Order: sequence, then structure tokens, then C-alpha cells
Amino acid sequence: MKIRSIRLGKSAKFLTLLLASLLIGTANAAIFYSLTMQPQITTSTPVISFNTAPDTPTGSTVNNAWCSLTAKSYPNATLTYEKAVFINNTDSSAHTFRLRHVDITPTNGTATTGNWTSIKFLIYSASGFEFALNYTVTGTNWVLDPSAGSTGYYSIPANGGWWIRLETLSPADATSGYSCQMQIAVEVNE
Repeated sequence: MKIRSIRLGKSAKFLTLLLASLLIGTANAAIFYSLTMQPQITTSTPVISFNTAPDTPTGSTVNNAWCSLTAKSYPNATLTYEKAVFINNTDSSAHTFRLRHVDITPTNGTATTGNWTSIKFLIYSASGFEFALNYTVTGTNWVLDPSAGSTGYYSIPANGGWWIRLETLSPADATSGYSCQMQIAVEVNE
């Protein structure tokens, strides 16, 4: 059917043409395009990595990118794992890293938190003490040192090896059998 054969007034024909052109113009105004990204991701060994050490606690798991330490704490006695785990820089350039608190159980306000006096992660190099992330208990609350929950960044030299000294202490009246589970991030700047 042709538009001319329909008996409409000039204004009706004009209105019909106007609406048709708006519909076509609107449909053409929506322009879509896509971008393409083609990442290439290669698996590799981290430049700063964990390694077992002479005093890695029995039952612990140590891999390049993560470790799970199974330590003990004795009532009224400091238990020291002098070299609990090594942190090695396997690169020919220096890199910086820090320790950052992520999570701890039991949480603050939990009565079982009182089963610990302190848990300390002290970082040493061949030159001596470098820095630490320490947890102490006041009442039923964990207190972090540094209080921000993370240390500053420290530079480990090329092909250098540092280690974590782990110290645990429980009060004399600690109840045997409770576990404290911690998650600490080792954040590396490559």
C-alpha cells in the first residue's frame, strides 16, 4: 500500500513521515562497538618465596607462594622457633615486602583469646633483626604492633635470604587444646 493512496490530510502525512524518520534516526543513533584485550599470563615462581628452615614446626606445609605453620604455645614459657621459615629473594634485583594482618581466630572479645599472651613474627637477616609483626593479648582482645596491622616495606637484597623467628607465649592458666588460626599476607613489590 502506498502512502499516497491513503486519504490523509497533509499534516497527517507529514506526522507519519516525521515519526518514521525519528524511528529510523533513533535506531541508527545507537552505535555499539567492542574492545579486544588479549592478555598472556605465564606461570612462574615468585621472586620472593617461602622455603623450609631448620626450625619449621613439625606438621607445617611450606610452598613457594604460601605456608601453613603448625606451632605450639606453652603456658608460662616462651616457645621460640628460631628459624621457622625462610623468605628468599631469588631475583638478581632487590625487592621490597611487608607483613600485613588479614585475620585471626579466636576474634576479639572471645574468652578463649585469653589462652595466649603473645605471638610474634620477627624478621631477621644475616645482619640481625629487621622488623616484626606482633600480636599480644590484653584481656580478651588482640593488640597488633604495629597498630595499623601492617609493617612498612623492607628491601630484601638480590639473592638474599631472610627468616621468620616465631615466638609464642601463653599465660600460666591457659587451657590446653585451644587453637589460634592466623592469616598474614606477605605483600611483595616486584
